[in-house]
Amino acid sequence: MEEELRFGPFSIVPARRKLLREGEVVPLGSRAMDILLFLIAHRGEPKTNTEIVNHVWPTTFVGEANLRVHMSALRKALEDRQRDSQIIANTPGRGYTFIAAVESGNKDRNEPSSANRQTWADQPTSRIFGRKAAVAAIAGQLARGRLVTIAGPGGIGKSAVARLAASNYAGEADVVWIDFSEIGRGELVQTVVASALGVISRTDNILPEIISFLKTRRLLLVLDSCEHLVANVAEFVEKLLAQTSEIRILATSREPLRAEGERVHRLLPLELPQGRMKAEDALASPAVQLFVERADACLGGYELTDEDAPHVVDICTRLDGIALAIELAAGRLETIGVATLSRSLSDGFRILTRGRRTALARHQTLRATLDWSYQILPSAEQQALNALSVLPGWFASDMAAAILSVDETDDILAALVAKSLIAAATPSGETLYRLLDTTRLYAAEKLKEAGERHAAMTRLAEYLTALFESAEHELYSVSMEEWSQEFGQYVASLRAALEWAFGESGNGLLGVRLTVAALPLFFRLSLLDECLACVTQAIRFLESQPGLDERRRMKLYAALGWPQLRSTDAPEFGVAAWSTAYRIAEELADVDYQLRALWALWVDAINRAQPRLGLTFAEQFGARAPLSSDPTDAIIGRRMKGATLHWLGQAQEAREQLERMMAEYQRVAPQRHSVRFQFDQKVTASIIHARCLWLLDHEDEALEEIEETIRYAAEIRHDLSLTTVLAEAACPLALLAERDELAADYIQRLRDHTKALSLDVWHTYADCFEAELHLRAGRHQECLRQLQRGMPVLRGAGFILFQTIFQSVEAQALSRLGHHEEALAILDAALTHCESSGERWCLPELYRVKGLALLAANGPAAAQTAGHCYRTALGIAGEDGTKRWEHRIRTSISNLPAPINPASDRDAALNSDIASHASGIAP
Repeated sequence: MEEELRFGPFSIVPARRKLLREGEVVPLGSRAMDILLFLIAHRGEPKTNTEIVNHVWPTTFVGEANLRVHMSALRKALEDRQRDSQIIANTPGRGYTFIAAVESGNKDRNEPSSANRQTWADQPTSRIFGRKAAVAAIAGQLARGRLVTIAGPGGIGKSAVARLAASNYAGEADVVWIDFSEIGRGELVQTVVASALGVISRTDNILPEIISFLKTRRLLLVLDSCEHLVANVAEFVEKLLAQTSEIRILATSREPLRAEGERVHRLLPLELPQGRMKAEDALASPAVQLFVERADACLGGYELTDEDAPHVVDICTRLDGIALAIELAAGRLETIGVATLSRSLSDGFRILTRGRRTALARHQTLRATLDWSYQILPSAEQQALNALSVLPGWFASDMAAAILSVDETDDILAALVAKSLIAAATPSGETLYRLLDTTRLYAAEKLKEAGERHAAMTRLAEYLTALFESAEHELYSVSMEEWSQEFGQYVASLRAALEWAFGESGNGLLGVRLTVAALPLFFRLSLLDECLACVTQAIRFLESQPGLDERRRMKLYAALGWPQLRSTDAPEFGVAAWSTAYRIAEELADVDYQLRALWALWVDAINRAQPRLGLTFAEQFGARAPLSSDPTDAIIGRRMKGATLHWLGQAQEAREQLERMMAEYQRVAPQRHSVRFQFDQKVTASIIHARCLWLLDHEDEALEEIEETIRYAAEIRHDLSLTTVLAEAACPLALLAERDELAADYIQRLRDHTKALSLDVWHTYADCFEAELHLRAGRHQECLRQLQRGMPVLRGAGFILFQTIFQSVEAQALSRLGHHEEALAILDAALTHCESSGERWCLPELYRVKGLALLAANGPAAAQTAGHCYRTALGIAGEDGTKRWEHRIRTSISNLPAPINPASDRDAALNSDIASHASGIAP
């Protein structure tokens, strides 16, 4: 019997895909029929255009115009006017709803009955998560073809999805389920099928009887677990489909059957949550839903909490969304907690045991599942899978070839992909491969058992060393968009190779070579924590064997100080490391590394707010730069000198140096984005140039240059350069320009960016910059809290570049809270530092704030000393040409509550000077 659906004057038998009007066939195209059946199946539910398109055209991209054409044809066939719709309502901007009342009945099928017809009522016994789209896609493929194979790795849920798809199909035809998992010999395929169908044969060739039995029947045969019998099953189904017309076959296998007419549905892992999240958000993920449902069943009551959510997300992610592995993990909650389970997954094959007693043997533990896949591999594929386990991330075929050292790499990769043991993707045209973590851990055990891990890791480390050495210039000097390949994809393998190299059974010298070769990549990708750890290990190894490799020791010491340029907890070894690198470079007559070391010593001096010392290093750099083979080194020397002049208070001279430098740099290296000196040179020059523009009273130009530089740094995808422009130009200049909303935006961007990258120095800078916003909003205590928490951290790490300007903000907050003596002491300490170090760029501002603090502390009685501070501030600003400071000083004077009453001729002269400045007249 077939279900007949009736609405108005129409009736439809879904199994026959025929629309009738009062018994007469209504012509209707197949797409319009698909739309109608979909809407009827969801009658009363609004369906969006996207949902309809995804259902009707699941594997083809079509525009909504296509949908409108077929919907128009459907409305015409149904005589359903859009304005006065009785059948399909259209909600503009939302979609379509089938609104007609539907009655159902039965209609005789014109098929012979048979006592031997098989019925199947094996419904899924537990909920299935995240597979609705897969089941719909499989149904669509079964409608278009007679053989569909669900392929995927062991434990991903192929059988469960096939069971659900078959149960949905049971309304259209009888279903026969045939499990091949316990069949060891391919010649038994036909016998097992015949037994399931109830076909009895008296000859050795049972195929003709099977075909004869099925010729007039409408059946769905589900052939489960075909992977170990693919050749025999493929041959069988081809013959069966060629000599029948109504049979459809749904197979499950870890690799496609590769039979004629086969459609393959690759079953993907369950969708995983992205990042750390709360319970409510995590439960949107099917993988988490499955874990929670199984945990609830296991414990007799379990609800996901915000405390558990990060651990559950980690568990599901580390298990790659593999359904069986997640079920097994949830089952262990009888004896251990969620957090412990998350920590224990490094030994997944011990933890992921104790599946359901009724499950197939190969599904009761994760190891058994993988054993099933591994044991049916040819020896060459087993060895290849073992060796590839040393690659923890995505890899290309050339990398695989280096690890395997065989000529048939492409064929082996294709075979392992077909058998769902390796995943493949083409994100940018090139095919990349990856072992799921569970498979990789299993294969890694096999590799270790075979005693072949050392050889495989050696090949991996040598491959990466050669790759990075050959790409050194490209990594240093070419934008990431122009890289010949995506070098970031090698980071996971790099980590694994270095961990092995410096381990007990590794190769320390190879680890040194790899560390040095990878330095440009570490810096380009801003992986400075990892750089520090690896460099330290490599130096320790070389120090234990003096004279083994002085050139690489020099490079390692040069790199050792670099992480200190942004880490608030780095040891105090920066200057010592750079000095050692410089000494070795002199012994080796290596100009390149002499320059690198001088640059690093200059950076340290500037970060420690010692511009006078910095000028010495900048001039030494400039003197050696002409000896370099790289013409940009002399240009970089000019940038260093220009930046130093800025901190020394010589804004106009600094601007001229930097403008000359940027013009030369553009001419010599217009497409060069060098991070040889850690930061992009165009970015660092623009940072100081913008600061000079502001000081010289070109505020709008300065802010425009900052925005342009931020865009450029983002385009070249260099995190350190982008962070630097936010910290050293965007945030401070927006504050100096009193653009509070813009400053708040820049500060938040700096905080978000540095938090994601663990750039703790600049994250602390963000807190200190924000303190000034608190000051302006009258939140003086909050201002002090942030500064007094952040400034000691910066001082301890040697980052006091902005200490004096932060001290001016701190003094203002203290003064407004009535702590006048403390405020004046802080300002005097800042002025003393400026005198000893040569720092002068903000000296007028310090004297201005001191004048304000004196007046706040003593009122009119401080007229003489406050007036002296203002005159000093104006004198310095006038001498340096920093008109912005002049404006700020005059504004402060004009805001004084009342003229100071002169007590003497000298005080009267001071009042006259102050008044003249307040009115904009030069003294």
